[in-house]
Amino acid sequence: MIFDPPAPGFWELETAHHGVRPLSPFVRDTYRRAFESGIVEPMERYGLPLAAVEAKFVNGCLYMRPLGIGEKPGSKPKPAPPKFVMKLLARLHPELRRRAKTADLAFAERRWRKEVDQWFGDDRAAQLAENLELQAVDPAVLDDAALAAHIGDVLAHFEKSARRNLATHGGDLVPTGDLVAHCEGWGISANDAGSLLTGSSPATVETATMLQPVARAIGRSQRSASSFRSVDDIRALGPEAGDAIDEWRELHLWRTITSDDVDRPTLAEAPALQLAALLAAEEDLAVAEPDVSSIRVRVPVDQRALFDELVAEARYGHRQRDDIRGLCWNWPCGLVRRALLEAGRRLDLRGGVHEVAHVVEMFPDELDRSLRGGPHATTGPSADELAARAGERDRIEALPPPRHLGEPEAAPPLDALPTSMARVTAALLANIAADATPPPPDDEAAPVAGVGVGDTVVRGRACVVRDVMLAFDQLEPGDVLIAPFTGPSMNSLLPIVGALVVEEGGALCHAAVVAREFGMTAVIGAHRATARIPHGTKVEVDPVRGTVRLL
Repeated sequence: MIFDPPAPGFWELETAHHGVRPLSPFVRDTYRRAFESGIVEPMERYGLPLAAVEAKFVNGCLYMRPLGIGEKPGSKPKPAPPKFVMKLLARLHPELRRRAKTADLAFAERRWRKEVDQWFGDDRAAQLAENLELQAVDPAVLDDAALAAHIGDVLAHFEKSARRNLATHGGDLVPTGDLVAHCEGWGISANDAGSLLTGSSPATVETATMLQPVARAIGRSQRSASSFRSVDDIRALGPEAGDAIDEWRELHLWRTITSDDVDRPTLAEAPALQLAALLAAEEDLAVAEPDVSSIRVRVPVDQRALFDELVAEARYGHRQRDDIRGLCWNWPCGLVRRALLEAGRRLDLRGGVHEVAHVVEMFPDELDRSLRGGPHATTGPSADELAARAGERDRIEALPPPRHLGEPEAAPPLDALPTSMARVTAALLANIAADATPPPPDDEAAPVAGVGVGDTVVRGRACVVRDVMLAFDQLEPGDVLIAPFTGPSMNSLLPIVGALVVEEGGALCHAAVVAREFGMTAVIGAHRATARIPHGTKVEVDPVRGTVRLL
């Protein structure tokens, strides 16, 4: 398999939303458009010296490259100018001057607060209403033409929602990155800085909060957990439990669980996990709080007032991160999957696919023609071709694909930029680095290791979720969940987990955030953990050492 750079420059593999697996053909163009159009907005809003982000596919994998002001897509990168030239450009170039003023205003106004307030004050309700309106449509009752139209509607909704997520990302990226960048300057790690955000993400613990009435009903029943065989058994405990379950399922059932791609299941497809989440509900939710004082004493005395301000602003911005991701990415993506599965079932009956799940291997125009052509449609890829596409993606994921393509490019020195522009750029870079997966070890035989979260060693059975449906059906309370990565939709399931190990991410990724919120033990960025740890084996997770060891 050859991975050549798609154009001149240095390209980075996008893994935050779907790991290293190539994207399903059905959503590739949707992803690319959402990224390219959405990311531009925070760049402009916060005065970053970046004009755009190019997004291109190589063997189905999405690679991205930022473009500086004045740089054209596809152009050959030029060496970073000397510091004195960069300083001169920042003063004379019209767009750089405008961006520098924008950055000054962004910090003076605390612009991220306006974004967070806009989300919780208006945009959130609108997004929720749009999701529920599309969810109310039952794909199974539509004829083929109506189903094709509905698939177009949910795909367009997914693109608009994903773009909204990216366009408003500055509201959490900038203040949290600003905190991390300053902390690193004081000799405080990104992991320790991330711990200061604990307790500031209500969406992360939303499921646990919603299911407290369920825990009370189970407690009053005095029945053993094993006596409940289904979700309906728990709903039958009374209206308090039933109403809580119905509300939770309405808001979470059709969200994708382990990936922001349509080839991975929603919670609706995992009834065993729904039951496990209900049985793990707790009456008294204990949300961890940060130990600010232990980190504050490591800050120079004359900088502690600034530290206090940075923590407050980061926690304010961080409130929206999981919430927007769940409502604007996981849920709309799940609605696309629900409609695609209905199309897949119809194609399966006609011999158009070997497996229902192979429908995601079609591009939107191919599926549209197949549905609108009726039961005897002959246009589009064959079942064999779709199976081959699925197999090819499996092989590429197993390689895995390279994380970078092309020759590294030297970034202009931050101290050559105007003060506020340098600060917001440092914040963005710090956040990206803290969210990214650490480099793999040089020695393939080295222990499975990554960034540790927590201070308690946990031993338990490994539940490996690369084969999602098989492993999730076997997930038991107290298991060590080992996955490629996690997203907000897995928040429904994490209370039953003893410890968490993920291959992707760093100190500020979702898995690290949720581990802190629930006071869980975790190891983040553990390369090839799902391949190196067999499902069902007993493991030890040591967050202090950041290691996972087979017992």
